[in-house]
Amino acid sequence: MADLVHPTDTAGADVPDCQSCGACCAFSWEWPALIGFGDGAGIPPHLIEDGRMRCEGNRCAALAGTLGEDVHCTVYADRPLVCREFASGSEDCLAVRRHFGFG
Repeated sequence: MADLVHPTDTAGADVPDCQSCGACCAFSWEWPALIGFGDGAGIPPHLIEDGRMRCEGNRCAALAGTLGEDVHCTVYADRPLVCREFASGSEDCLAVRRHFGFG
């Protein structure tokens, strides 16, 4: 999940609250890939599979909670670079939110 966000971005647009969404962590098993040496260091081995975060379907196995209601990343401090760089309110964020009907 992305870092905690402010209610609006610099342009004044509403920014989705990541902890009541989780769509980015459940959209594609390909997204939580580990990139480069040391990425994902500290993540328990049972959550890593074939160079990426293990998923249950398309949902990252490190995601806890109910999508669209209350979620959190169980490895947040050690999450992969791709997760760290995913920006709340970005075009990708809004696209996966639409996929799940989160607007």
